[in-house]
Amino acid sequence: MPTRPPVITDAAPSLDEEQAHRRRTYVILMVVHLIGFAASYPLYLWTPVAGVVAVVLTGVLPWIAVLLANAATRPRH
Repeated sequence: MPTRPPVITDAAPSLDEEQAHRRRTYVILMVVHLIGFAASYPLYLWTPVAGVVAVVLTGVLPWIAVLLANAATRPRH
């Protein structure tokens, strides 16, 4: 496993690293959304309130994922 060299500057990460981080964040949140949405039906069969709560909580995750993926991490000049 390659190790990263220590950072000795306060320069911003490269555009490739920043894009990879944004993509990873988006994918993780969307996987959580899909799992939660898929689990909402069995939860609904167990207790309807739990199913509705799962749909509501996972329903906002795509919006949050887009906001986080598009959030500027670099200062704009």
